Amino acid sequence: MTKGVKGMILALREMSGTMKVLLFGVLAAHLATYMVVPLLPIYLKLAKHMSVTQIGLTLGLTPFAFQAGSLLGGWLSDRVGRRMIIAGGAWINAAALVGYALAEPAWLLMGMALLNGLGIGLNAPATKAAIAAIASDATLKTTAFSLRGIAANIGIATAGLLTFFVLGGASAYLFYTAAGCYALLGAVNGLLLPKGCGDAPCQSPELKAYKAVFTNKAFIGFSLVTVLVWALYTQLSLSLPLRAESILSDPGIVSLIWTMNSLIVISLQTTMTRLFIQGRHPATVLAAGVLFLGGGLASLYGSTSFYGLALSGAVFIVGEMLVLPTIDATVSRIAAAPMVGVFFGVSNFIAGVGESGGKFAGGQMLAFGTMTALPWLTYAVLAVVVSGLLYALRFWKPLQLALMPAAEPVTAERLSIPARNGHERMFKLPRWKKKTKSK
Repeated sequence: MTKGVKGMILALREMSGTMKVLLFGVLAAHLATYMVVPLLPIYLKLAKHMSVTQIGLTLGLTPFAFQAGSLLGGWLSDRVGRRMIIAGGAWINAAALVGYALAEPAWLLMGMALLNGLGIGLNAPATKAAIAAIASDATLKTTAFSLRGIAANIGIATAGLLTFFVLGGASAYLFYTAAGCYALLGAVNGLLLPKGCGDAPCQSPELKAYKAVFTNKAFIGFSLVTVLVWALYTQLSLSLPLRAESILSDPGIVSLIWTMNSLIVISLQTTMTRLFIQGRHPATVLAAGVLFLGGGLASLYGSTSFYGLALSGAVFIVGEMLVLPTIDATVSRIAAAPMVGVFFGVSNFIAGVGESGGKFAGGQMLAFGTMTALPWLTYAVLAVVVSGLLYALRFWKPLQLALMPAAEPVTAERLSIPARNGHERMFKLPRWKKKTKSK
């Protein structure tokens, strides 16, 4: 058993009950989502007889609805509490997945795509805000969001195996099973998560709360750069399958790379967090992570076999392990405490904009062909430029001031210990002995 896995098991044992419920929700949501996402285009074409144009439009509606749902979910989670927003988003998703199985007209299937995006958008920022509220210190936030990444990847890895070996591919049973996962997720969260906003009273931010978000210089500057990060991050799901189609006799085997990448994250995320994220400036971590993302993408040009593609995916996933938890932890540190849900809602919206723009631009570049050097060289150059911009943020005064209050290092020993102010802490904080000068 690797040290990373041992660290994950230790963290799970010491975790608070609320955090366990939240991480179970993350796992279940990714399990259900990734049972459907890889096979949805095939299902719509073969079972629903949709044209390629209709399929593209249907799939494109989900991220747009996701962005709207993120803004709404972030605002509502601070206003009425996270429990019902998380549960409600899960139940909306369950309804959308059942709709995919039952609906026939193209317009109705497009409606299910919108409903699906809305449900995910409601669920994601509320879950992140709840995690951030429990992990109240800088080091704890990084650890919490690293554990969230591990839970997500357990769900992704399990989804691929379950779909291939048990459910047997694209069929209505796949959607019913995924809907069942979301329905269970909604029930568990609705019953076990604390009411309202936990120990703290819910705030009632008006719509003008978004003005406070957009006047936060640190958040805006950080977000503008992370749009480019998300645009680069989304390229793997587009470029890797197309490259595989060009060089492999059976490109379907490329789905195993996602399972392998998820297993890497499960095994190494806690080690990566401890060695390379905790105690370091987030701008430095993100700058290094983006170089790995770009390196993994650019190396696809030299990959001529499945093993070469798998190696490129592994390089990319190192960058993912650095980037994803660091972005979430940084947003939670910048965010104003009463409006953390709003900040995460806007952050998810920004991620959606970056991914949508990135997929469009990536598709235009890959139209020149996966055997030409232009797309892969562009990825490498973009990674270097974005990495430089991120590192420059390290010296930007507004970000320095925003991160300063949470800069004191904290060692995590134990979870679910009441703090003096009545709010639940994720970890028990160590007692620091005051140093005395020897006479």
